[in-house]
Amino acid sequence: MITLKQCAELIGIAPNELNICAVPSARHRSLLESYLFNLKRGEKAVCSMIIGDFWRMRELGAPERAADALLVLRLFLSERPNGQSAA
Repeated sequence: MITLKQCAELIGIAPNELNICAVPSARHRSLLESYLFNLKRGEKAVCSMIIGDFWRMRELGAPERAADALLVLRLFLSERPNGQSAA
């Protein structure tokens, strides 16, 4: 499984900026499933969506939701390592 450090590097933040104390749960799997409906756009597009949502949640001051997006990204990339996006 991809590490949170690798996800942080992909998103463009320092790993020490992560404040995550959660492990992927059924709720995160459900969130991932909602992103997977967009696979027709390609894996990299889905990766970009998750990363975009991460940044939107941080900008909105919702760190818990940003952490959820990061965990969903971790799940996504663990299943689809070729879906990495530079977005």
